[in-house]
Amino acid sequence: MTMKTLAIAIPLVLATSAHGAAMMCGGVGSDARRALEGTSANVELEFFVAQRGAYVANVGVSVTPLNSKEPVIEGTSSGPLCLLQLEPGRYRVQATFNGATRSATATVPSRASRPTHLALGFPQAVVSGDLDTRASPEEKAQAKQP
Repeated sequence: MTMKTLAIAIPLVLATSAHGAAMMCGGVGSDARRALEGTSANVELEFFVAQRGAYVANVGVSVTPLNSKEPVIEGTSSGPLCLLQLEPGRYRVQATFNGATRSATATVPSRASRPTHLALGFPQAVVSGDLDTRASPEEKAQAKQP
């Protein structure tokens, strides 16, 4: 495993709060997905460039109950996928990448068979430099593994 793969494979718990909320983010490779599995997340966030579908990281995230002005989570994603553990209720999720902000509302039921999924796409104009979205041969091989 290379250092690049290791850095992507280990998710980072970015925020926890007294409200029982937590956020864990990571990459999209098979090692990273396995590291994120098994959490009791009830909301899943996905960050990407809308026109190209390229994933982005280092997205500022704020999660606030609709009936409050105080966020229960604030942090920066270490990867394009974030899993949240939130109390049941309705939340405003705000994501900021290179100055562009996207927001969505998430409803967290008291019981669900799978997490609520929010896909937040950013405009191509906020991307600095070229995004190489092609997977390496190693990443393609890892993605095929169960």
